Amino acid sequence: MNFARYGFAAFLVCALSFPAFAQAPAKPTPEHIALARAVLDFTGARKSFDNVIPKLLTDARNTILRTRPTLQPDLDLAAVEVAKKMAAADEELVNNIAVVYAQKFTEAELKEIAGFYQSPAGKKMVAELPTVLQESYKHMQEWTRKMSVDVMTNLRTEMKEKGHDL
Repeated sequence: MNFARYGFAAFLVCALSFPAFAQAPAKPTPEHIALARAVLDFTGARKSFDNVIPKLLTDARNTILRTRPTLQPDLDLAAVEVAKKMAAADEELVNNIAVVYAQKFTEAELKEIAGFYQSPAGKKMVAELPTVLQESYKHMQEWTRKMSVDVMTNLRTEMKEKGHDL
């Protein structure tokens, strides 16, 4: 008898049945979700969704024009109409993300978070965060390049000690 196989089978049955026993999170109230949406606004996260549809339209337009350049005048007019029709399309995404926030944070926590982001320090954080992230990314790239060289140098040294030249 193969106990390892049965042990794995028992583990698999327990793991697959676990969701049936898990408690579903309470459905957030409309007020809770509204507070979560406000936090999305205060943090600047809401603005990050504003350019998604225009970017998708530009990408689609450029893809079509690569093979059908003569369609440009009509395609440009169609893109304007589609942009108007889809202007509020990101609301579904915002609503879904607000529900996630509401499920992860209590109303009291969201009020504290909103309070911070409405404070001078919170407003400064929102204003400076794009620059901080951009500069941090540059440092990350430089560090990664340096670490890549260091890793390879150390691997060569270790491998040379084992009689291998890389």
